[in-house]
Amino acid sequence: MDEQEFERDEQLLEARRLKRLEDRRRRKMQQRIVLGLLLVILILSLVLIVRGCNARKEQAQKTGEDVSQADVSQAVVPTEPDTTVTIAAVGDIMMYDEQLEAALQSDGTYDFTSSFAAVSGSTVSADLTVGNLELNFCGPPYAGKPDFRAPESLAKTLNSIGFDILQTANTYSIQNGLSGLRSTIQYLDAAGISHVGTYAALDDKTSLGGVLLKNVNGVKIAFIAYTKGLNYLTLPEGEEYAVDVLYTDYASDFNKINESAILDSVNAAKALQPDVIVAMLHWGSESDSAVTDSQKKIKNLLFENGVDAIIGSHSHIVGPMEEEQVTTVDGVEKMCFVAYSLGNFFSAMDDSYAKNCRESVVLNLSFTKNGQTGATQLSGVNYTPIYIMDHGEGKSPRYEILPIRSAINSGLFPDMEQTLTDAIAQLRAATASDYDSGK
Repeated sequence: MDEQEFERDEQLLEARRLKRLEDRRRRKMQQRIVLGLLLVILILSLVLIVRGCNARKEQAQKTGEDVSQADVSQAVVPTEPDTTVTIAAVGDIMMYDEQLEAALQSDGTYDFTSSFAAVSGSTVSADLTVGNLELNFCGPPYAGKPDFRAPESLAKTLNSIGFDILQTANTYSIQNGLSGLRSTIQYLDAAGISHVGTYAALDDKTSLGGVLLKNVNGVKIAFIAYTKGLNYLTLPEGEEYAVDVLYTDYASDFNKINESAILDSVNAAKALQPDVIVAMLHWGSESDSAVTDSQKKIKNLLFENGVDAIIGSHSHIVGPMEEEQVTTVDGVEKMCFVAYSLGNFFSAMDDSYAKNCRESVVLNLSFTKNGQTGATQLSGVNYTPIYIMDHGEGKSPRYEILPIRSAINSGLFPDMEQTLTDAIAQLRAATASDYDSGK
């Protein structure tokens, strides 16, 4: 090998060596780059993980804050205000010959307005005013007891002083036959007064199960009404629907409570989802304020099945009033109220028939609906003592319903002051309560 070839070989070897070194250096550089990239990726991943955790933590905290704030907001957001509804209730509205004679005008019409003027403030101011209509509107000839055929103008007068509902299920419902009953309903409808307890046709009874429903400012009040009997008269076969009666033996002994019919009415009322259920009952014994065992059974039956208040009539004198804590068959605990009898509201009856029949009350019941829960409860009970003043023949008005305290304070009836004062004491004793609004 000559020197020239040797040098060429040496150059090739050197070149190869240098190439290997360069390759090694390049691989190391690539490794470093890869490692660097991996490190960057790892760091970025860790950053993202941390940020994700922090984000979730912040979101959880934020959610917690939002819930808390929602709770606080829900607690402080104003709800619907509580709503209170008042019911004014009176006793028997009757028509005797003396009342007809006193209301007769020179032109042959009848005007009862002045008889109610002094007490109209008590009846107009309530959200609902109710009473027991113990007479018929069935046209002339008008007559007092026993027919109790009243001029239709009385219906208009009652409407003008605030009456909204009249109980028509009582002992005189069919005194003038079913035609008298239907005519009474017709005239009440024309006068704008609702009625409960009697029905002109079967459809009227079955459409709502005998329930009268009133909605006052969002408070729904259901009314049902029953009578103990029909003055020993009986409903014609096929027309038993016409009057709601408390007893199956209503024409004789009043011993067999018509529980199935009563519960049907209560359940029909409950099906309408009212806030309050009121039962208007013509029951008990005339001229006697003592509560019978039968009345107690009926009261318990009604309260236990959801009725909130019972407004009674028939005895013509004021009877006991009671509040009672009740647990219903549905497990609801509530305060219920019963007024066994509210006496006479408009009548010429005197003490020869029933002692203390001239003094009575305008009963005021308040029910309050909770704006947040929707629960409704009895929230107030009081009464205004009233007296049916007989000013004597030839006086106008002869019969005037007077708030007793106003009558005393006016000084217009000095000769009656002791009688009126005694009437207040008698009412307190009769009701066995302290519901007197002027106590």
